[in-house]
Formats: sequence, structure tokens, C-alpha cells
Amino acid sequence: MIHDNIRLIALDLDGTTLTSHNTLSDAVKRSIEKAIACGIEVVAASGRPYASMPESVLEIEGLNYSITSNGAAIHDKSGKRIHSSLMSEAEVVKLLRLTEGQDLIFEAYIDGLTYSDRRYFDNPTRYGCGEAYIDYARASHGQIDDMRSFIYSHRAELDGIEFICTDKAKREAVRELVARNTSEIYITSSSENFVEFMGKNATKGNAVKWICDSLDIDLQSTSACGNADNDVDMIEQSGLGAAVENATQLCLDCADIIVPSNDSDGIVNLIDIILKKSSVPTRNSVVYHRR
Repeated sequence: MIHDNIRLIALDLDGTTLTSHNTLSDAVKRSIEKAIACGIEVVAASGRPYASMPESVLEIEGLNYSITSNGAAIHDKSGKRIHSSLMSEAEVVKLLRLTEGQDLIFEAYIDGLTYSDRRYFDNPTRYGCGEAYIDYARASHGQIDDMRSFIYSHRAELDGIEFICTDKAKREAVRELVARNTSEIYITSSSENFVEFMGKNATKGNAVKWICDSLDIDLQSTSACGNADNDVDMIEQSGLGAAVENATQLCLDCADIIVPSNDSDGIVNLIDIILKKSSVPTRNSVVYHRR
């Protein structure tokens, strides 16, 4: 069957593995530990920079790799950064030039740390941050008054830049402006109010490939699960691509199977299928819809 011989599972965190309250349920933790005990490499694959990764995930015994900042960095169990895909200095300058004159709320990711526009730090809910993630938003390493100058001065060391906006039309306009003028920036989204700009090779899919190459694992022997547009490439390339029911339409459309939502411990269902404790059951648990 399609889920035979899975040797690596890549799991998005927010909206997929973690609940809407930004917590790791006991059931999901036990299920991940069970997969690891069965010899499967489980990888956390997050849009978060490393310093913002939840301890509840990092402390799982046997979880040896963390993909962070949408694939811009890979860290090992000790926290050592073992792979990087930084933004091009020239493309950072181009992005700043293209958006010059627009008053945009930016965050910058550098070496696993977040630097936030002070306005977002002071009032994250105004810019669409959910109540469960206020502490996360305020855990940034630096609160910056002039983000454009900060980004320019650090243009050679950026994991990524995030644009935060609750106005859908404005988000789409900025995204389209940048996309139309460069093919060297990877543009994605991990949440409705975020537009993320990364180096062209900084994707979760490429990071999963790098780990697989290191471990001599074929991509067809992997599974990946996510809920957002930034998860699409790793889901599409995997042997068993999954999306949780609460995923974006783009994410749902590219998946082989749909599992229950993050608040219904859908990851448990996925791992049970991989460990062959579940077959292909009813709509309440999982649905095949591609391949």
C-alpha cells in the first residue's frame, strides 16, 4: 500500500502537530515517540526560527532534526545549526527597494532569532496574532523601531523576512509586486496574515531532501504532514503526503490523504496508518483523494 516502508516523517508544528492553544497533546507526543521507537526518523518542520521552537517538541527523545525558518536552517538534537539557506544580499536590497515608501510591518529572522517591528511587539493582536500566540510574538530577541534600516544593515545574514498584515488586498499586492520582479525569492505563507520571503532554496521540501540525502533515505520512503502553503512542497514530494482537515485549500489539494484536525490529534491517525494500526477508514478519520 501507499504507506509501506516509511522511514522518515516530517511534521509541521503550528496548526498541524500543535493544538490551537499552542500546545503538544499527550496523545500526539506518545504517538511520535512510538514512531521513533519503531525506527522511523521524525523531523519537526516549522516556519518558526529555532529560538522559538517549543521545548515540548525539542525535548522528545529521538527527535534528531529540526527544520526551522521555513527551511532556511536545519538544527541537530544539540541545537547546532548544520545547514543554512540564507537570503541573497542582492535580493534583500531589491525587496526593500520594491516596497520603498510603503509602511509595512516586518519581522526578520537571523541565526534562529526573531527581530520584530516594535509596533507588532507592543500590540500583536492588532496585526492578527491569535491570543494563544501572544507570548510567542513577544518572545522576539529584539524590538526594532526602524525595521528597514535594520534589515538593510543585516542583509547578508537573513534567514528570512516576514510581512505581517491583516489587509488581504495589501498582502496580495505586496506579494505580487515582489514575485513579478524577482525569481530569486521564495514567497510563501505559514498563516493567513503572514507573507514570508526566503532565499529561493529555503523551503521545507529542500530541507527534508537534505536530511534524506544525509541519512540515505529515498523521498518515496517519507511522509509529510502540514496545514499551510509553506508545507506544500514537502507534502508533494513525499511518498505519503498528508494534510490536516483545517489546512489551506492549496495544502489539501496536494495531499494524498486528509487526517483529522490539529485539535483532534490528526497526527496520531497518520502515524497509526504508517505503523499499519489503521487501514483506510471512513471520512471521520482519513480520506484518500490523490495518487
